[in-house]
Amino acid sequence: MRAFLMIACVMCLSATQVNAEQQEPKSQPNIIIVFADDISAREFPIYGSSVWTKEKGVDTSDRAFRAETPVLNQMAQEGCWIKTAWASVVCSPSRAMMMTGRYAHLHKWWQNSYKGRYIDENGKETTWPLYMSSPLQIGHVAQQAGYGTYWAGKTQMAGDLREYGFDQGCFTPGNLSDKDNPYTDFKLVQRVANGERLIFNADTGKPIDTYLQHGWYFYPHVWLMNHGDQDFQWWPNTDESKEAFGLGTYGPDVELDFIFDFMDRQHSKGRPFFVYHTTHLGHGAFDWLNPTNGQCWPGTPVVQWDGNKYTRIEPHITGDDGVYDTHGTVTETGIQSQIEYLDYQMWLYRNRLREMGIADNTVIIFCADNGTSGYGKGSHDRQKGVHVPLIIFAPGMTKHGQQDVLVNMSDLLPTIADLTGATIPKDYVHNGESLVPFLFTNKSKHRQWIYGYSRERQIIRGDFVMRDGYGKWWDVAEEPADLISYDQITNWDDVSQQHRDERDKLKIVLPKFDLFDIEPDAPGVRRSGTIGNPTASSSGKKSATNKTLGTKKASAGASTVGSQQWKPVFEDDFDNRTKIGKDYTTARGHEDSWSVINGVLVGKQTKADHGAVIRTQLDFDDIDIQFDFRFSGGKSFNFVIDDQNEKSVHAGHICRASVFPKFLKIGDDKTGGMNLEVRKQRQDKNLSTRDAEALKRLLERTGASAKISIHPGQWHTLRIRIRGDIMKAFLDDELVTSLRSPGFDHPTKTKFGFTVNGQSIDFDNLVVKRLVTMDGRE
Repeated sequence: MRAFLMIACVMCLSATQVNAEQQEPKSQPNIIIVFADDISAREFPIYGSSVWTKEKGVDTSDRAFRAETPVLNQMAQEGCWIKTAWASVVCSPSRAMMMTGRYAHLHKWWQNSYKGRYIDENGKETTWPLYMSSPLQIGHVAQQAGYGTYWAGKTQMAGDLREYGFDQGCFTPGNLSDKDNPYTDFKLVQRVANGERLIFNADTGKPIDTYLQHGWYFYPHVWLMNHGDQDFQWWPNTDESKEAFGLGTYGPDVELDFIFDFMDRQHSKGRPFFVYHTTHLGHGAFDWLNPTNGQCWPGTPVVQWDGNKYTRIEPHITGDDGVYDTHGTVTETGIQSQIEYLDYQMWLYRNRLREMGIADNTVIIFCADNGTSGYGKGSHDRQKGVHVPLIIFAPGMTKHGQQDVLVNMSDLLPTIADLTGATIPKDYVHNGESLVPFLFTNKSKHRQWIYGYSRERQIIRGDFVMRDGYGKWWDVAEEPADLISYDQITNWDDVSQQHRDERDKLKIVLPKFDLFDIEPDAPGVRRSGTIGNPTASSSGKKSATNKTLGTKKASAGASTVGSQQWKPVFEDDFDNRTKIGKDYTTARGHEDSWSVINGVLVGKQTKADHGAVIRTQLDFDDIDIQFDFRFSGGKSFNFVIDDQNEKSVHAGHICRASVFPKFLKIGDDKTGGMNLEVRKQRQDKNLSTRDAEALKRLLERTGASAKISIHPGQWHTLRIRIRGDIMKAFLDDELVTSLRSPGFDHPTKTKFGFTVNGQSIDFDNLVVKRLVTMDGRE
């Protein structure tokens, strides 16, 4: 504990020159981190938001749908709560940030869909585990200080889970292989039926439309690490637990039972403990008890607060094969219920600590990994994706109630080091700043800026301004009622000198983290411009060459890969105008189909026989095009690439991506469906069986599709990248489909644009990059 006091005092006196008394806990404090899943700060009453989530993608101000959290409210007032705490926008990079204290430029976990790669000892390319990129993590720090360490809940970590610094674990895995788990059939499996690969509910045997996962709520899959004499084993693992296991067994309860057992054992040994509880609560899941609900926030066991204590009703569930009766012991679906169950679990934590006599020597940290699904998760808009709750309860703190400071999840590693008395080597680079000096003294400010990321998207803010993942700047000096409707800064003369000064400082910070396109992987691995095949490399540094192409509105930074660059050649955020502008042309008779409203390009079909067409003239070959879109009544849209001089295809169509609410398709039009000879065959009603089969195979070879889920009224991001004969489509930063076909390699593409079917579809934040050599040549 003396080490903790010395670190805190030295940091306090040297960095802030304050003179504050600091209260010393009786011994090394026990530490519990509860890391909730996919829950924005706005969902918690203490944050005072005027808006919260009713159902996925649907906001409400109806208090009937706001969670009640009396225990967390009390903790926030007796301890403190941080007004502006940031994680990353999705699970994996946030968990990497929490565990390593580092940002992705160091640990290389950029997004759920892209984790840095390395070449393993067998010469195989695979995900670079965090314990290799960042060998000192929160578990290791606590172990170094003599703590017993326990990890419970969701993992999402690559490699050997025993290497992350935890003595034991109880995991409710969402996607681990469980072919040998004999205890539960609440899982989704992939099978081939009628020549098509489908996902089936193992409980009912029926196909469903969702993604592969295992049950982590009722009738859960539970995996134990280092319990008994086995490294890993499925639970239930004793006669008693096998007898008790059933439909009413609730995964979050199992986690807590194992955590409490570990706490008891450590306390009986006189040894402090560190618990890292990465609960699934807050994360949507397939509802096995009500399969027609599909993917949702499944209900929880019913809990009731009487103003003083919680009462839990034991789940009573009967049935089988997808037909179940919960007899009123399970709540309605919705994130509200899951947040309230979290509050119940925090009540259990606090009661257990009091019973053990260690409540006055235990630090509890409650936080989350990213914003709510349908609102913030995956979003780069302002701070929707990164703004998370952070409540800290630590006896002896000088801070209580709301703290209007900036905190980043990377700060937890050095904070734990200071609390436990562990030492982080001076040469071990991390991005976090310890909260100990702020929490235990009268220091008024914690840090100058906070940062979030997702692949190439950089999000940063200070006290006055924020730059979101789309490069837009916002005035954050005053917080709006809904915690998000900040004023955009479009004219820097309209804001104060403080705003401009802070912007200039933040712009200096960002480049050192913005390495996704040039150093996405482990040292010694270099990827191509498509973030594709790795090759050995002795250097991945960014070239100093950064010439402007001088085409249209190019302004965003170029990204360097090997001896080439993806360089911006066209951008449009559709702000500050009401006309589509000179860069766009519409098809004849479609002039009324397109407009710009409130900074958004709006396309509406006005002709019964054809969708609304708009194009932009631009000469290119390899290309990277990204834009946001929103279904506002429209049925579908095509993103089309043409060569107006190519006569072998209908209307010059070279290739396209077609987006529907339930699926996305990419296609090579040049050698596929729009080729004039192929088109003639498609229209021939007398085609022979042999020719019809050959045509079918051709169309299959020149197209690829994937199931997706587009939510009406919600913004999504589509990215299309063509390099050589390969086209890839990314939706919300995740690769959804790709195809190799010769037509993509057509060398003289001259136009791109949209065709909208139905009423209506919106577009925004269009960015086009072209691949050039280091000297600026294509």
